[in-house]
Amino acid sequence: MNIDKLLQFLKDKKNILFFNRLQALPKITINDTQKFISENQDKPIKEMLSQIKLQKRNIKKIPIAGEILFTQLGAQQASSCELAKYHELKFKDYNIIADLCCGIGIDLMHIAKDKEQVYAVDLDADTLRIAEFNCKNRDLNNINFKLGSAEEFDQQVEAIFIDPDRRMDSNRRINPEEYSPPFHKIMELRKITPNIAVKLSPAIDYKKLILPVDSTLEFISEDGVLKEILLCMGKLSNENCSRKAILLPSNMTLQNSDEKIKVSEIKKYLFEPDAAIIRAGLVQELGLIINYNLIDTKLALLTGSKVTHIKFGKLYEVELIINYDLKKVRKYVRDNEIGELIIKTRGFPESVEKFRKKIKLKGKRSVIMFILRKGNEHIIVFSQVNK
Repeated sequence: MNIDKLLQFLKDKKNILFFNRLQALPKITINDTQKFISENQDKPIKEMLSQIKLQKRNIKKIPIAGEILFTQLGAQQASSCELAKYHELKFKDYNIIADLCCGIGIDLMHIAKDKEQVYAVDLDADTLRIAEFNCKNRDLNNINFKLGSAEEFDQQVEAIFIDPDRRMDSNRRINPEEYSPPFHKIMELRKITPNIAVKLSPAIDYKKLILPVDSTLEFISEDGVLKEILLCMGKLSNENCSRKAILLPSNMTLQNSDEKIKVSEIKKYLFEPDAAIIRAGLVQELGLIINYNLIDTKLALLTGSKVTHIKFGKLYEVELIINYDLKKVRKYVRDNEIGELIIKTRGFPESVEKFRKKIKLKGKRSVIMFILRKGNEHIIVFSQVNK
């Protein structure tokens, strides 16, 4: 995609109207594309059509997708608007900030609002030009765009947001020292300001990180899916809190404590915590809040006798508990006319797909089946979502 050609074309308001007309078309076939190109040889038709595809593909994640431009890689790496809104809240008390590795500018457009001065840095020239276009298109004129590496940034700012590149050679990097910039270089930015927020891979082994005392790891999920781990340092951290779960879009939060809860047999209800709570190791903290017990020290599931209305995960009503027995499973499914079987496993060696092939489904009922390892045995819990 020729970014320069596209941006040059879109400088003219008349050309923007032409682009908008293309966006409004319900479907563009191959024949349409060839016709547009032959009839508009002075226009970057291929670039505009590529943009429209990226916009439509990302509209759910980024509702403003139709108003901005993308690069292929930038679309993959960009925060959702929900995440960007949360990052905006983190930086609300700072007037001079930097967004290092700014990408196409989704986070930048949010955290730059109402700021005195913002610096945006990225290594890729095309990406930076797209970010500048997106920000100016939303009337953000307080941003100083710099082409270069994040580790070389030396301006005096009050706070820094950095989303290091974790996709080198088309492969995702989990080890933070393989990020660009590497983790130790990111930590050197604390010489400029201690107030830094760093996006980390959700798959990172965070227990191996050597972190400063003034830091909090925030585990952020969106609609139940863990999206990022945000390392917050300095005044961006939470005092006396090393781990915190944030559930979007509700903005519900839970943080670590030293309290412990009991282990008990499975009662009338099972509670499956949100992915952010599980990943942050805050299942026991949640149990204290909802007055539920663990079902096993190695399983991130809670149980209780009464309904809880706290939306920190999913609540299931238990129908039947049996020891693992394939014949009994088949009988239960047959006798209860189960046509949909949602299988959740904990410590079960077989894949869900392989196990499902052993069960014949016929009927209209739906049931959630947990296959759980307790000690040296497996048990099965049939349940329904409690609405």
